[in-house]
Amino acid sequence: AFRMPSKLPPAVTIEGRTQIIMIRTGDLNSAKRTYWRAVMLAASLCAAVCAVATEAAAAGKKPHHTTGPTDVPKTPVAPSPAPNPAAASAAPSASDPRTADKQATAKLADAWSDAEVADARAHCAVVLQRIHAVALPHAPIREGACGAPAPVELISVGQNPQVTLSPPAIVRCDLVEQFANWVEKDVQPLARKNLKSAIVRIETMSSYSCRNAYGRKSTKLSEHALANAIDIGGFVTKSEKTAEVLDDWGMPLREIAAEAVARKKAAEDAAAKTAQASVAGNPAQVPLASAVPSTAGALAAGLVRSTIIEGVSNVTVASSWDPGTNVNRLGGPRAEAAAPKSAFPTGLKNPPPEMQAFLHDVHASACRTFGTTLGPEANAAHRNHFHIDTAPRKFGKICD
Repeated sequence: AFRMPSKLPPAVTIEGRTQIIMIRTGDLNSAKRTYWRAVMLAASLCAAVCAVATEAAAAGKKPHHTTGPTDVPKTPVAPSPAPNPAAASAAPSASDPRTADKQATAKLADAWSDAEVADARAHCAVVLQRIHAVALPHAPIREGACGAPAPVELISVGQNPQVTLSPPAIVRCDLVEQFANWVEKDVQPLARKNLKSAIVRIETMSSYSCRNAYGRKSTKLSEHALANAIDIGGFVTKSEKTAEVLDDWGMPLREIAAEAVARKKAAEDAAAKTAQASVAGNPAQVPLASAVPSTAGALAAGLVRSTIIEGVSNVTVASSWDPGTNVNRLGGPRAEAAAPKSAFPTGLKNPPPEMQAFLHDVHASACRTFGTTLGPEANAAHRNHFHIDTAPRKFGKICD
């Protein structure tokens, strides 16, 4: 500190601030000391002012952390562009719920989870322990909505005798249980009653197949697609008798009704031609009345039965299949292979009575056991086999 003189000295500007420096005449050393003291004071004031300004600027910004020395220049960072809402909506990110749902659905369509497979196999092991059946584990099947987590290849059911399935059926274990109990409790007693021999083989036509229900192009899946159904074409006894659904069922009622209608129409046409010929030979003669009573139509109408399948117009079948036709395909031979050679083929009207009785009794017993039972009376597509499945039904069972 120094004493201010009564007369102000010249002004000196140091670091942007004006400081008063006293210089006495003839005292150079004292003037130098005063000068350097003023310089030091100006530097202290400048440092204090800069520190206050720096703190004020830092108060309005977020702290910035550096990992290197303070005197190392930093690379400038370009500001990130503003988000574009339109682009975000057009291309959802991986965290978008819609993308996650699509990925989960695709994964579900490809394979069953390990937990689903483990639970189904554990359930299957319990089921197979309480019935008489030989079944081999099958790999999980998943084709979109079709398949089963733990299907089995059913080789045979029952014991003393064992009933083999030819070919083996790919089904779920719940169907195996119902099928085995049905064969032992219903099929075998009926075979011994009607055919005087036990069944040793069941001819299967299809089991698992990923497809819609018959006659439906865009509706629900068939139970075959869930491994819940078996199609049976015939039964073979120990005495080598074969009860074939196609040959030994007899004429379905709808075919009998159609035949009655056709006969009535043919008789009416014949009577009309006779009447026209008589009138041409004797104009004074009154036209003859129809020789066929009108009750034939009522009879036919009374024999018609409704089915659960719509859209089937072909009601006649062939007496035998082309040897080249694959009768093991789902639903039997294709429509073109099943085209009848005649409207009412012979050989199907009067099967052996014991065979016919056995098949009708077996069909009736299946209706009491399974959720759905279809046979020759349902439609032409089931003319050559029984369809049985375990579909749960809200309003009773379907039997046709």
